[in-house]
Amino acid sequence: MINLITVKTENVKAGMILGQPVLNDDGTIELLSKGSQLSKRHISLLKRLGIDAVIIVEEGEDLKDDKPATVEQQVEFVKEVIKESGQEFDVNAFHEDMKKVEEEDFDYIVRSQFNENMKISVLTGEGNIPIDQKHRVSIEETKNVFNQLRETEQLDIEAVRKNVKNMLPDMVRNNDVLMRLKQLQESDDYTFQHSLRVAVLASMIGKWLGYGKNELYDICEAGLLFDVGKLKIPEFILKKNGKVTPQEFEIIKKHAQLGYTVLLRTKGVSQDVKFAALQHHERMDGSGYPLRIRSGQIHEFAKIIMVCDVYDAMISNRVYRSKLSPFEAAEFISWNSGHTLDSRICYIFLSNLAEFYIGKQCLLNSGEEGTIAYVDVNYPTRPIVRVGNRFIDLTKDKKYQIVDLLN
Repeated sequence: MINLITVKTENVKAGMILGQPVLNDDGTIELLSKGSQLSKRHISLLKRLGIDAVIIVEEGEDLKDDKPATVEQQVEFVKEVIKESGQEFDVNAFHEDMKKVEEEDFDYIVRSQFNENMKISVLTGEGNIPIDQKHRVSIEETKNVFNQLRETEQLDIEAVRKNVKNMLPDMVRNNDVLMRLKQLQESDDYTFQHSLRVAVLASMIGKWLGYGKNELYDICEAGLLFDVGKLKIPEFILKKNGKVTPQEFEIIKKHAQLGYTVLLRTKGVSQDVKFAALQHHERMDGSGYPLRIRSGQIHEFAKIIMVCDVYDAMISNRVYRSKLSPFEAAEFISWNSGHTLDSRICYIFLSNLAEFYIGKQCLLNSGEEGTIAYVDVNYPTRPIVRVGNRFIDLTKDKKYQIVDLLN
């Protein structure tokens, strides 16, 4: 048994080893992985994210001795929760899904390296009609596909593909991606809504990277389907009102492999889309999951999805916490660029976001409202803000931070 201790962030020292991962508020994103050796940069990041304490491995302990729970242990845990809470859940189906993941051979994926060269042919256009108004039928049909998958083993990929082709041109015709995200109505179904928003973000990044039309269709499809494995995870864990436990997170982590096995069994799904689902929680430094692979082994679609996944999770409202501002989320992306996230994808994403910040109204952490007057492409998350008759340069005056965009 590994000895773990809780340490307040203010007392954390560089060199300490994380005994449990640091998660965002709802347990959907692993901000720092278990086993990470904390640096001064990590500690600063923890403080900026408002994380009060972390679980540290006691000095002299070795995490290699810490064995993960077996499938049977995880299933028993779910059974106990169901028994105590009276929740309805098909434990037998869950057990079968988890066994399929355990039996899947992922060795060839671990050994693979992916060619990042993509065709160059930009899809352009104009227009800012809200996606959810113009494509209400397509969105509802896609949502029905998700609901069908919850209840059965069947994924109607042709319906997804038809609706992607219907919606994609309007997703990428206007570069103001933040406006696009605001246009999408909030939904009680966070998994679907999050996937739709990630599809928008991923399509925009694909456009900015110069993807051709076929590649844009594929990356949009990957954005919609990357999280389908969550439909196999008990809702009482995913929708828990509060922080997830380490046991619950170990089950949540299986969604990447569960999603891959769903897509593997669905005829017509491309390898690109399958790998996006399997690898979107991998990280460039090998600290991600489920396969702990590194930069060159990760598919470019997965590298795009991981940036979009993190960004949208941070700017989305949840029942038990308020969203972060686009600038706070962008700063997190910037801080992790070249470490856990792909630097090229991060640069393309952040530099293009910066183009339409200018002129937007914003709220500072001082309570003052201002207008973004200038953005340095080298510091896209720290613009110059005009407040009344004075200008505040956020690259120099570090005490100021943009906490929300007002338009």
